[in-house]
Amino acid sequence: AISLGFGRPEYYLVPDTMVQIHKYLYALGFLGYWASALARMSIGFMLLRFEASKTWRVVLKILIFTQLCLPISLDVIALVQCRPLRAMWEHVPNAVCWSLPRTQTYAYINSAIGMLSDIVFAAMPIYFVWSLHRPVLERVLISILMALGLLAATAEACIIYHAYLWNPRKSTIRNWMPLFWWYRVEEMGLIIAACTPFLKPLIERVLARFGTPQFRFVTMELNSVQSSQVTKQEVVAKTGS
Repeated sequence: AISLGFGRPEYYLVPDTMVQIHKYLYALGFLGYWASALARMSIGFMLLRFEASKTWRVVLKILIFTQLCLPISLDVIALVQCRPLRAMWEHVPNAVCWSLPRTQTYAYINSAIGMLSDIVFAAMPIYFVWSLHRPVLERVLISILMALGLLAATAEACIIYHAYLWNPRKSTIRNWMPLFWWYRVEEMGLIIAACTPFLKPLIERVLARFGTPQFRFVTMELNSVQSSQVTKQEVVAKTGS
């Protein structure tokens, strides 16, 4: 779509080219819905591997199931918005399409659920990571990487704003660019957050070049029964003397 001129003013484009661009954007919607949903599901399944409370696990499973249902419902909505279907990408006389408020309502619901999921998926791993006995630097880096899900939540807020200004029946192709851009930012933030476990070895190697010690579990000194008895005897001896 970009190679055909997507984002340029319409007076630079011929009608056939604009129809082709709309077709590509329509097809992209089907893939974009699943890209975001599958990335969130991947993060959710990764968080289920932590030792979380029953309540947190129920919340995670509900969010994962919701992310499975959302792209299915959005794909169905994309197929039934207009009759005939080709009215989605070209002008068809007497075509019947959904009203603007109805279309925007579904966009708001989808973005709000996505934003809530991103906030939960970003907050939970930070809580779990800081409860582990790992070096502070490692916990900070992992928290930053996992918090990239908040980038997706920010993108969702921008999507809601631009969806309010956007009219799919009247807007020009150039007006689609903000929504197109923020959907891509959302997808990139989610994919990076989902790939956090695989980025850790790379970050370790990069930091090792700057002299940072390798990440290891923090060694904690524990008192055994025998050492406790010896300490007690030493205290008694010092007190007697």
